[in-house]
Parts: sequence; structure tokens; C-alpha cells
Amino acid sequence: MDLEKKRKKLCKGRGKGEGKVEVESSFSICDLPDAILQLIISSLPTKEAIRTSILSKRWEHLWRDISNIELEEGEVEERRQFMHFVTRLLVTCNCSSVKKFSLSCIVGEDANLVNEWLSGFINPKIEELSLQFEEIPEPLVFPDQLFTCATLTEFKLDMQHVLKLPSSVHFRCLRTLTLSNIIFSDTYSTQRLFSGCPALEDLSLIDYNLKNVEVVCIYSPLLRRIYIRENEDDMLDEDDDDDTGGLNVTNSCKVLIVGTNLKSFTYHGDCMNEYFLVHSTLVIDASIQVQVPRTGTTPGK
Repeated sequence: MDLEKKRKKLCKGRGKGEGKVEVESSFSICDLPDAILQLIISSLPTKEAIRTSILSKRWEHLWRDISNIELEEGEVEERRQFMHFVTRLLVTCNCSSVKKFSLSCIVGEDANLVNEWLSGFINPKIEELSLQFEEIPEPLVFPDQLFTCATLTEFKLDMQHVLKLPSSVHFRCLRTLTLSNIIFSDTYSTQRLFSGCPALEDLSLIDYNLKNVEVVCIYSPLLRRIYIRENEDDMLDEDDDDDTGGLNVTNSCKVLIVGTNLKSFTYHGDCMNEYFLVHSTLVIDASIQVQVPRTGTTPGK
């Protein structure tokens, strides 16, 4: 029964001798269209959104088209349950409707399974993506469509492993990029990543590793804020000579930052790399904190 029929049913007809029509007003959340209900459900934590399926027959499948999915692994003893839950969710929900996706988990021996999740949940219309991985034994495989996504505006990636990039990288609408603990594989692919972000406004590089990169230029005409934090320990390499304390001192990277609209620049770290600001006369908020390098190491300039 639609709203108009309900309204007519609730209207009391004009009785004999009465001079007015008395109308009873009644409204329920169930009167809302499915599209609005799905927006409401999407604002709930993912497990709570799924639980709405028990409310009624109509609500049974509404959650399948939610636009926001947040998944975070809990206690170690609950790992198998978490893995099973995510795998079932991948099968039952409509991944093409997902606009915001967040995943935080330990990879361990389940790299293949995590790769399946990434391939399934990351669709060409994703807008916000946050990924945090621990204990990664091998490089994860991100779908190529991620790196050419035309709708992605915010991307956060935290993983202590090499970032493998495809031959084409173009984030047309990406405004916020946060990379934590990433190991960049080589100069060419690293440059390809930063050159593929023409709309970038906010960049954060946290405890990242440039030991395999000689030089890189970070430039976006809209870039307004850069936050850099690097730690000497993240440059350690077990294969390096003991004379250097495990530090590959020959691979200090030159980072050229071209910021014609840069307003904020923050650096905290050990000066393991060389940083050059070019055309950055508009910076009005700058913070530079340099830690004293450990004995036996040679910092960058």
C-alpha cells in the first residue's frame, strides 16, 4: 500500500453536522524508498548493517547494496571466523555498489585469499579506499583497475612490503594519498605513481622506504599539504655489510617537491634522503624536526 492510499484510509469522512475533516498523520521509516534505506544502512558498522536483514521480509536483502564496508580483524583466536565472514560477504553483497571500502588484517599464509578480496571488493567506481596489512610474506596483487580508477578521491595504504605497480597509473580524481611503511621497488615505477596523481592535494608519506629509488619528483598543480615522516630503521637491510650497521647508505634518494600551491610542509625524521622544495614560496605552515642519526650511519643531506 502506497503513501497516498494510507493517507486516504486514515482520513475520516465528514460526518453529519461536522464542519471539518479530521486527518490522522502517521509515518514510519519503512515508508521510505529502498534507496534511502540503503543509505541509512550504509552508515552503520558492517555487521550491524547485515543484522538489519532480520527486521522483515522487505529488509532481508537491502543490506546487500550497501555503499560502505569496513572490515577489521579482531583477536587472534577469532581469525578463522573473520576470514570466513569476509569470504561470505564477498559472495553475498553487491560489490559494484561499494563506494567506501576499509580492510585491516594480518595476511600471513592467506595471501591468495586476501588477493581475492581485493579483486572482488575494489570496483571501478570506488571512491574511498583504506587498506592496512600486517605480516605479508609475499607481494599482494592489487587489481589493475584500481590504479586507473576515475572515481577514487582518497587512498590510504599501510603495508610493510614492496608495492608492485602496473604499467599504467592514473588517479584522475585522487585528492588524498597516504602511504605508510611502503617499500618502493624502483625509480621508474615510483615516478609513475606520483606522476599519475594530477589532482592530488594532500600527501602523507609515513615510514616509507626509498632505498631502491635514486630520484623522484613529486608534483601536482593542486598540491597543498605534504607530511613526511621517515625513520632510519625503515632503511635497514639485512643483506648490507655490518660495517654500515645494516644501513644501505649509498641509496639516499633525491626527492624533488614542486609545489606552486603548497601551503603546508611537515618533515619529521632522520634525513635519510635529500629533499628539495621548488617553487614553494606560498608555504605558510612549515615544521621540520630532524632526529640525530645513530653512530656509524651516514644521513642524507
